[in-house]
Parts: sequence; C-alpha cells; structure tokens
Amino acid sequence: MKFYVFLIALFGLVFAEEQLKSIPREEFTKYRLECLIENPKASEYFVEILNFGYPDVPEVNAFMDCVAEKLGLWDFKTGQPNVDRVAALFSADPNNAEDMDIIKNCAVKLEEEDFHVLNKCLCILNTRLGDNLNKYLVGA
Repeated sequence: MKFYVFLIALFGLVFAEEQLKSIPREEFTKYRLECLIENPKASEYFVEILNFGYPDVPEVNAFMDCVAEKLGLWDFKTGQPNVDRVAALFSADPNNAEDMDIIKNCAVKLEEEDFHVLNKCLCILNTRLGDNLNKYLVGA
C-alpha cells in the first residue's frame, strides 16, 4: 500500500513540474486577446506586436503589462519576475544556469527604469531565448 501512495505522490510531483515547464499557447493567446480588449488603443500596434515589434508607447506598455500580469510573469508590487513562469514562457530550461542567468540579468539590469514589462521582455527577446518564444508562438 505504501508503494502505491509513493507512486501517486511521485506522479503528482512529475505532473506538477510538467505544468511549470510550459505555458499552453491557448492560455497565452487568451490573455493577449483579453488585454487587447482591455487596452483597445494597443490594437493599432497589434500587427507589429504579432511580428515581435514592440513600439515603446504607453498603449503597448499597458498591453504587455496586462499580459504579464495575467500570465503571472512579474510581481508588479516588487517589480521582480516569477522566474519559473518567465522560463516557461521562453521555453528556458530551469536546470540550465545560462538560461536562468539571461532571465535574471534582464530583470535586474532594468530595475532602475520605470517598471514596464516591455523593457524586460525585450531584453530577453534579444537573446537566444527570443527564438524559443518565436517557435512557441508559431507552433514550430
């Protein structure tokens, strides 16, 4: 009996870890659409956003902050990233120190600026992790 309890617990841990490894594309798309509805002025930049062009304008900043908040990527009270969720979005390997350093360095490097997720995401997008997000979004 103890063996079965152990197996169930182990299965639960593996399943929980799998949930951290990726954010479903449907969830990401849902939040992007919700945030577009909440920030209708960002719609004029949506084609650019879909092509990874992020103009530094208030509408796009509000849109990106909204998406990040809904996905749980950043704690907006402290300005700190939820590293596991950011890693999941960018398909980073949480066991790869280089991947995690990219995320942490981008978050820390930009702390002095007015807090907007856009600047921090652009920092990550300009690394090899940006290619991971592109592949994720186009379903490659």
